[in-house]
Amino acid sequence: MSYRIGLASSDGVQIDRHFGASEGFVILEVEPDGSYREIERRAGKPPCRHGFHDEGAMQEAVERLSDCRYVVAEAIGPGAQKALERVGALPLEVQDISIAEAVPQIHKYETNKQRAKVKY
Repeated sequence: MSYRIGLASSDGVQIDRHFGASEGFVILEVEPDGSYREIERRAGKPPCRHGFHDEGAMQEAVERLSDCRYVVAEAIGPGAQKALERVGALPLEVQDISIAEAVPQIHKYETNKQRAKVKY
């Protein structure tokens, strides 16, 4: 079964934005074989501005990504992490990595997680 990943990226190549400062997310659809494609770029108001958080904008950002199984950013604060987890998305922080490098690692984790659910 396919799943979606939301990635905080300014250019569609690198994961280079903090969740709260990202003006948009690249949304990928990942197939069971690990292949993936970009399905859209979702723009929105960043919930964090110079250290101040807009709770309404935070909730909008989380809701905008509620169809994603994983949300990946350079950094994700604890409030955003909890909000993402409440909608069923696993927040992941990464440093100095491209989307092309991150997706296979996430898919490997997803595949192992699915195998662990199978009872022998």
